[in-house]
Amino acid sequence: MDYEQFSQDVTATTAAKRAVDEFAKKQVDGVHICPRCGQLSVKERLDTNSFSRHADVYICDVCGMDEAIRDMKEEPLPLKDWAIARIPR
Repeated sequence: MDYEQFSQDVTATTAAKRAVDEFAKKQVDGVHICPRCGQLSVKERLDTNSFSRHADVYICDVCGMDEAIRDMKEEPLPLKDWAIARIPR
C-alpha cells in the first residue's frame, strides 16, 4: 500500500467513524436500520439487539453474529464498509 492509498484509507475510516457516532446519538427505542448492513432489522427495544464490538452502537442480530465470527477469524469488517458509512453526506 502506497502513501496515497494509506491516506485515503485513513480519511475513509475517520469519516466512517464519524458517521457511526452521529447515528448512535440518534439511536433510541424504535425500529431502525442496522448501521452495519443497512437493513430495517434493528428491533424496537434497542437492548434486545446486538451491541457492536467495534463501535458504540446497536446492530441487528445477524450482524452481531457476523461480527463474532469475523472476530474469531481476526477479519473484522472495517467501519468504512458499513452501510451507514456509504450513505452520501
